[in-house]
Amino acid sequence: MGTPDTGSPSGDPAESRKLKAAVVESSLIIHNPPDIPPKAEILGVCAVSMENADQNKYGWIVADFLRWKTLFHRVGNKAAQTWLSSLDIAAFLEGVAGLDINNSDEAAQKILGGKNDHIVGLPTDAVDLKASVLKHIIDRARVAKENDTTLFIMVFAPVTPEQDICIDFGNQDKIYLPADQISQAIWEAVDHTDQPVILMTPSPFTGGWACNPSIMGTCTVSDRVLNIMSKSCGAAFANRFIDLCTTRRTPLLTDDQRIMVEYDDMMPLRPTDLQVELLHKFQRKIHEVLEQRLSGLAVHHTLDFEESRDAWTTYAPRTGRPLAGFWAKRWDKPSVAVNQNIDRFEFFGEAFGGTRASQIFHLKYLAAIELETCPGDWTKGVTGITHSLLSGFLVTRFPEEALVKRVFDSIEFRASSMILAQVVAKFLDLPEPDGVRCRYWSEKPLDRALEHKFAVAFGDIHNLFDQVAVPPGEKRHEYKTVRFWRASRWLATAIAMRFADASDKEIQDFMSNEVRPLFGKIFDTQLTLLLSDQSVTSLGNAWLAWLGL
Repeated sequence: MGTPDTGSPSGDPAESRKLKAAVVESSLIIHNPPDIPPKAEILGVCAVSMENADQNKYGWIVADFLRWKTLFHRVGNKAAQTWLSSLDIAAFLEGVAGLDINNSDEAAQKILGGKNDHIVGLPTDAVDLKASVLKHIIDRARVAKENDTTLFIMVFAPVTPEQDICIDFGNQDKIYLPADQISQAIWEAVDHTDQPVILMTPSPFTGGWACNPSIMGTCTVSDRVLNIMSKSCGAAFANRFIDLCTTRRTPLLTDDQRIMVEYDDMMPLRPTDLQVELLHKFQRKIHEVLEQRLSGLAVHHTLDFEESRDAWTTYAPRTGRPLAGFWAKRWDKPSVAVNQNIDRFEFFGEAFGGTRASQIFHLKYLAAIELETCPGDWTKGVTGITHSLLSGFLVTRFPEEALVKRVFDSIEFRASSMILAQVVAKFLDLPEPDGVRCRYWSEKPLDRALEHKFAVAFGDIHNLFDQVAVPPGEKRHEYKTVRFWRASRWLATAIAMRFADASDKEIQDFMSNEVRPLFGKIFDTQLTLLLSDQSVTSLGNAWLAWLGL
């Protein structure tokens, strides 16, 4: 049924089940189509409001919808493609893109169809749109099941960092269509049987697109799946990696070099300006590469068909349509090339619309999502400066680069920590507190017995999570930094629920034998991936060379 072979399956069936469960919380950063069967069912959805379709807002998401609709023109059976939009695409093409849709413009024809009938309209009421999208997903899933093939869902809309769809038409509160609600609806629609489903959305932290390769957990598993899980945890451990890689313990040193270093802090008492500059660049590079999910194309937002850069093959080999032999021939636009003459934040590159205005809009949108979700975080005074940082950013018209970086670091760290907690919970088959993912959890008082179980688990687990990495050269301040407890408290509550009738020792054994090793495995996998990034190691080695090592 189009289930990808992700490599040699694990020899341990229990381990395979855990990886299958955890991959549903993971995503790849892709710049080309995933490997889908020739007869795959295709569903594309555009859910951007007219107000947000401006080029300095989320016009780039609408452009992505047009880009992928064009790419899939005459691919496979026409009946196997369904394209939906809440936005009047014909009006958008005329008013924004300047295409003459009434004069047989070839580009417009590929998008709209000869009779302007290729795109089905969606309601512009948020509640109705959510219901309509879910209905179309269910219908297409049933067709895919009947045809024994994969369902590929592309959603072009604002999303949370966990790929939950944000439905926002301005005149009412945002509502969310969580990815797990989509998978649950599909599961029920196909009578609780396996159905391969791939979900692609905008990438909230990079250029390209976030692709969950198996939201139903139907993939064959291998260590490649562990790599995807680990990449999805972003900069959750960035502070520890920076500390590890810039002290005597750094894996960049040989044993002979390490003998030459007397102190853990390798910087001389009076470092030169160049030594300080190289250290700070190295520290920032570690942080940014992790935030970018270790994607080599994170600052690019183009379709790219170079096989050596194909992110899909880090998950599974391509067995269907080849990149160079098929997809590249359908797209004659330039591949990876960043226009340096556009006013943008350099560390974002082409991502989020590629202009300073659209990048600020996107980051403010993420900040607003953060403040509107995570119930309880903002009234208990437990988040340090986070609330004032994010709320202040929302009302800053022209933020400086340093503030943009700090806000991005804060949001990304919170999101990555929540994803880490969810990956661990799925892998270890833990219940979700209140039946919801970490972002939507309203922490409620526990009864006395469960509160004790929580305390036993939390005593260990809060030390497994990291703190946000502070900017290079800045000292951590206890009262002026971002603090984040939600992920560790959600996971500790999940463990308490799992062991509600168990002894303290059973919880402690579970922490020692299952939880701590899993955190270690994710950390070690990220470290291996980090040290395979040439941009990281070259900066690290340059810094060490100027230390005389």
